[in-house]
Amino acid sequence: MGGGGHLQNNAFTLTELIGVVIILGIISLLAFPPILNAIRSTKGKISDASKEILYNAVGLYVSDNINNYPKYNGNKYCVTVNELVKGEYLPTTVYDSVTGNEIPQDSKIEINIENDIYSYNLNNDCHLIFRSGPIKKLILLNFPYLEVGENGCKNPVDNNYSYMGGCYLKGNQDKNYVWYSGFLWRIMGINEDGTIKLIVDENVTAIPYAMQEMGENWDESYAKDWLNNYFYPRLEENNIISEQVWCSETTTNSSSTRMICIDNLSTKKAHVGLISLDEYNLAGASNSYLNIKTSQYFITPRNNSTFWYALDSGIYYGLSIASGLKPVININPNVIIEQGDGSLTEYWDDEIGPYILNKKENIKTDSTLSELGTSGEYVLFSGKKYRIVDKDNTGNIKLILDGYYEENGDIYTIKYGANNIFYTTTGIGQKLNNDVLEWLVASNDTINRNKIVNDYTWYQNYFSYASNYKVSLEEKNPTRKITSPIGLIRIGEMLSGQSGSITTNGYTQLNDPSNAATYWTITTINNAYSAHYINAGANANYSSNIDEYHAIRPVIVIKSDVQIVTGIGTWSNPYCI
Repeated sequence: MGGGGHLQNNAFTLTELIGVVIILGIISLLAFPPILNAIRSTKGKISDASKEILYNAVGLYVSDNINNYPKYNGNKYCVTVNELVKGEYLPTTVYDSVTGNEIPQDSKIEINIENDIYSYNLNNDCHLIFRSGPIKKLILLNFPYLEVGENGCKNPVDNNYSYMGGCYLKGNQDKNYVWYSGFLWRIMGINEDGTIKLIVDENVTAIPYAMQEMGENWDESYAKDWLNNYFYPRLEENNIISEQVWCSETTTNSSSTRMICIDNLSTKKAHVGLISLDEYNLAGASNSYLNIKTSQYFITPRNNSTFWYALDSGIYYGLSIASGLKPVININPNVIIEQGDGSLTEYWDDEIGPYILNKKENIKTDSTLSELGTSGEYVLFSGKKYRIVDKDNTGNIKLILDGYYEENGDIYTIKYGANNIFYTTTGIGQKLNNDVLEWLVASNDTINRNKIVNDYTWYQNYFSYASNYKVSLEEKNPTRKITSPIGLIRIGEMLSGQSGSITTNGYTQLNDPSNAATYWTITTINNAYSAHYINAGANANYSSNIDEYHAIRPVIVIKSDVQIVTGIGTWSNPYCI
């Protein structure tokens, strides 16, 4: 009897057991319908509309109405806040746990049963709003047809294509934007191993692909070297990027649409690559989001002398020309998306805009641009918007104007000078360090003038077709050095192409090279009459005559101790210094 009494005193009561069942039911949500029968008896007004409570409230509502509640899209359910309030699943006043604002009762809530992702929307149309979660889950929520099967896409449809065992987006897409480490990327799809493939949505530089007769050697190409030894180290949190052998397989067919890689000429792994000609064509070629209407090299060789590349007008081949590079990476599928819905608008906020991988909180401390800034990010300085090119060994930050010098509201064009030597007393150098400097930062604005490195050293090197980009960037033994406040970009530097926010006119329209202007670089040819410029299609050309007229895209250098006042480095919320 004593033993029985002891056991009775320590056993769970019926009330306690029901409580445990209820808690487990909330955690399991719709996974265990029998448990939800017990949960239904506990519904009542909830005092705090946090993400978890909102999730549970919608789950309880769906479980109560599951037999007569239609799915509006796959495994998604949609319900208004008012329905939840009337059913006493939520209190009368519901607050957004992200913004703190009251949620209108005609707003709609969405829940996805398979992926445990839920949302509300103020525009009376269900879409993702609580977006924090693994990128793969969010991709499958937006693009369920990207699910990978045994040999590529599990469910082939018009909007996807299979390639090397993975499943990828086809055609024109408008919900696959990602902001990561200073650049706007596009989600391509899900690889066979589950990693997520991303491609930068602009030309980040323009360089020759490889030396002569090296067309079938991606592993030793200038392009691979630049992507992995110049670009990759400048990416924040680059440990999320997987390393792999990229497919470099020869074809003489410009319309090639091979789905597998049989005769790969590459054997060495790399973190960053390029898309193949086959991927470009499978995605829809010029009628897809991969066509940004500027030049881009593919990883695919045509023969030992040439690689394929694309322009808006079609597919071409070359090797020695300095054409655009659009880096491609594969990232961990569990990387957390912190905000955004994958769309692109002129102004991004926490809810509408690209998915954000490396979100930075709004800066209100004494942090410096040198500490937080990274290549590609946007900076607002003295009323002009720039992008970060790079940081030197002393922490000074090089910025390039995200636009062109203007006079009377029009883009100003200029000859290079009497010869191709960059002087500060004549030609383009004189224009930069007088009129352009005054246009950027007025001379009476001493506070901002003092933020610029006044005696920065600019390097001008001879560079020709088929040259290694390192020749242009040489600083130990340069052709010449010039000291001045303002200079120009060099061939092979970050952002020595056409900025995506220029070609899209501030992300208000699709990529259009007519928004871009040809602009001079500081890099020259080994004669007195030629200098390089970047054309509207993002190729780097050299002028046969320095009397040609091209625009000016000024470059300045900000001191390492300049502080950030506010901003997070995106287009819509740039660092303000």
